[in-house]
Amino acid sequence: MAYGDNRRTPKMTRKKSQKKLKNRLKRRAAEARAERASQQPAPAAPTKGKRKAS
Repeated sequence: MAYGDNRRTPKMTRKKSQKKLKNRLKRRAAEARAERASQQPAPAAPTKGKRKAS
């Protein structure tokens, strides 16, 4: 960075805010996935019977 540059420009503020928001959403999604996984064991894949040909 050169003389007079700073990280307090509107562009950088916006960029930092966006990064924090995205990280917050990713963290919440990961927590929700972990919560769902711990609540119930993964159900067995449903087996489909053969469809009747008409």
